[in-house]
Amino acid sequence: MTQPKLILSDIDGTLLTDEATILPATITGVQAAVQQGATMVLASARSPKGMWGLAQQLGIDSTMIAYNGALTAKTTADDQLQVFEERPIKPTLTQQIQALIAEQWPQASINIYSNNQWLVSQLGAWEQQEAAGIGYQPQVTALAPWLAQAKAPVHKMLVMADPSVITAIDQHLQAPAFNGIDAYRSKDTYLEIVATGVSKAVALETLIADDQLSSADAIAFGDNFNDLAMLELVGVGVAMGNAPKAVQQGADLVTTDNNHNGIQQVLNRYF
Repeated sequence: MTQPKLILSDIDGTLLTDEATILPATITGVQAAVQQGATMVLASARSPKGMWGLAQQLGIDSTMIAYNGALTAKTTADDQLQVFEERPIKPTLTQQIQALIAEQWPQASINIYSNNQWLVSQLGAWEQQEAAGIGYQPQVTALAPWLAQAKAPVHKMLVMADPSVITAIDQHLQAPAFNGIDAYRSKDTYLEIVATGVSKAVALETLIADDQLSSADAIAFGDNFNDLAMLELVGVGVAMGNAPKAVQQGADLVTTDNNHNGIQQVLNRYF
């Protein structure tokens, strides 16, 4: 592979250590690549706001693939978005899902993500746990009226609950009435809901085309199954050492785990 023009990285389990920090070596490797003309893009289930601080640590100001591909945008410190592409969930489906879960599983935490907004109906233990992980607090509001007004797109819904509750909700959402969404578990206690067909790989494919590049011009780092299609799409797909074996087998390279300087080691081959 010639010198990559585009670098993609997942965040949790990839860019971040288990202590939720970016290694100094990773920052050094990314900055060296950017100084030589590469563009660095973060790709995550997080919101653009949830990635902005990490981008600042890396010293980059670039496009972000947010909500696992539902929103491609740039953001600023005051949450101003420049949207390039989005694939929101249909408003009728967001209302049906919220009503169903609130009625049948009231103990579950329902989270709505729209652009840079994170909306919840209460600030309980689940919400505080998530806030601690991403570094900012949600906005407490009545979700049903907000969804009914449909003034902004819903890019992702997240349900947090005990594993048995998540399993029950997941099974219920497989019904034909909910065609138009994809639901998947990112943890035993987390159910992520996006529009059908949303993925990091699809968003990346569009970004590559918009930048008049080819997939061979890109290198990507990831650690989990939702990264695999992205790793297979690019010229060099790099799995972290902490990735499941199936993800490692689908990648072109396997580097160290996320607690060591594997990202820098790979970038040093090209920059």
